[in-house]
Amino acid sequence: MLATVNSTEQQEQNEQEHANQDLTLLYDGQSYTAYTEDLEFMWHWTIYKDNKLVQEGCSLTLDASRRAVNHVLAFFNALIQNNK
Repeated sequence: MLATVNSTEQQEQNEQEHANQDLTLLYDGQSYTAYTEDLEFMWHWTIYKDNKLVQEGCSLTLDASRRAVNHVLAFFNALIQNNK
């Protein structure tokens, strides 16, 4: 089981480190980073916390990707504030 977890974490880290040049950085701050990629029929966005994938989704436009990522990050921030 531990080997599977480490393998999955390594795979996610490798995916982020070797992200292709088509990725657009949407957010980079503190422990969160978010990217989006134009797949021509949709935009696929991903959010990482400390280099681990925590959320992903799809939007029809780049602007909609920005709004979706901002919404998710605001939710995560609310959870952090409530846990203090």
